[in-house]
Amino acid sequence: MAQFFSTHKKLCIIVGVILAASLLSLYLYAAFLPGVWHRDAFLYQQKDGSFIGSDLYAEYKMSIDAKESGAEIDFSVNDITKNYKVDYNLNDMSAQILENDTLVFEGTAVSLGDSYILMDNNDEPLNMVTVIVSGVTPKTEELFPNYTRIFNLAVDNKYDIRGNMTMLFLILLFAAVLFVDIKFPNFFWILEHRMDVDGGEVSDWYRFGQSVSRVVLSVGIVICVILTFTMR
Repeated sequence: MAQFFSTHKKLCIIVGVILAASLLSLYLYAAFLPGVWHRDAFLYQQKDGSFIGSDLYAEYKMSIDAKESGAEIDFSVNDITKNYKVDYNLNDMSAQILENDTLVFEGTAVSLGDSYILMDNNDEPLNMVTVIVSGVTPKTEELFPNYTRIFNLAVDNKYDIRGNMTMLFLILLFAAVLFVDIKFPNFFWILEHRMDVDGGEVSDWYRFGQSVSRVVLSVGIVICVILTFTMR
């Protein structure tokens, strides 16, 4: 391999650049796919506007039909579908939710940052937290979104993206360090020891550590790519 690279160095560099650009483009495309998070499942937005995703427990499908003062949401867990009708008034933020044409909430919505919490007519907050216990298989009813989540889906036109962009920053940082280290092998040695020595040469031990660090950086990039799609 070393002999082949030495003989066809320019070709290998061109192929490497094309491959890296292709993988980066594919990574960015996948990371920026739009949709919504539900529990640990990401529901991808489809061409028809619906959302589809899955996790270990179920297949999920959701459609949102926006209305003038609310929305109608169909949410499916496997083969069970629930219909939600959400109505709200922008002036006093009064709200009501119907589930399968049965009134299940009536009260007001209170803005909390980028989302809303629901307060019933007794000014008591509606349960807005879904508890997920690791290793315990949830009941089908527990796999549906709670009413606070349904309301936020109805009023929020902003959707999530698939990837965790913190990982993208780390990937670019690791890649930049790796590129500089390969392009200028003595750069970090000079940066670290320029005030300690007058002249001198890089030792074999330093070169060994440099090789190890390059492997670690490469593995770190791969791990960050995986974490992009597994961490929220």
